[in-house]
Amino acid sequence: MTALLKISDLSVTARLAGGDLRLLDGVDLEVRGGQIVGVVGESGSGKTTLARCVVGLLDRNVRVEQGSVAFTGEPVVAPGVDRTDRVRGRTVGMVFQDASRSLNPLMKVRTQLAEVLRRHVRDISRAEVERRSVEVLEQMRITDPARVLDSYPHQLSGGLRQRAAIGLAVVTRPSLVIADECTTALDVTTQAKVVGLFRTLVDELGIGLLFVTHDLMLASDLCDRIAVMSGGRVVEQGDALHVLDQPQQEYTRRLLAAIPSWS
Repeated sequence: MTALLKISDLSVTARLAGGDLRLLDGVDLEVRGGQIVGVVGESGSGKTTLARCVVGLLDRNVRVEQGSVAFTGEPVVAPGVDRTDRVRGRTVGMVFQDASRSLNPLMKVRTQLAEVLRRHVRDISRAEVERRSVEVLEQMRITDPARVLDSYPHQLSGGLRQRAAIGLAVVTRPSLVIADECTTALDVTTQAKVVGLFRTLVDELGIGLLFVTHDLMLASDLCDRIAVMSGGRVVEQGDALHVLDQPQQEYTRRLLAAIPSWS
């Protein structure tokens, strides 16, 4: 079966005043339908650059030097090539660390969901927009979707804002979702609810999820596979439990050693 997302030998460089800086170096990664792949590493490891490259959100001074990104076999990123506008928002949904990056503070949730649906779903009716807006919030385990739809983001709790942001990413029914540190700003209880929600979405809808996080234990609880990044490279990847129980690289062992023990 063709992978939803296939990243092959991807290298990305930033052009700075003092010279070029390699941000990603020969990254290989795959995500398949019904699978959660975690990308784990410390700040500066390259994991967010990877996520942003996949959806074509690199800064102006950053360019792809070699390799490619393909969705269901179709190349969309390569040196001098960016066709991510064909898939972003429709085939691929993105959830950012801060819900305010996804949600417009000046628009009600209802308006934002409707705008996304009308942009990416051809000839969708007003009734269908309303039906799918309610449906996606119910999928987010929001018990009062009517209130949330008629709320501005600042009127919602942090957990509800993040679930609304996830809803915005999946309302077009994409086959792949990329979540970039989207649980970092949440308290532990809300974080657990969001992680459980992701697992349910993947299991029920069969989507693929690329889950970017600095938290190795969180990734091991949620993800089927884990890729550990350091210095712009994937230094280790494999089944989540295998990486956790039998790390092959010293960097992975240091990440595990840094996890607080409650014993």
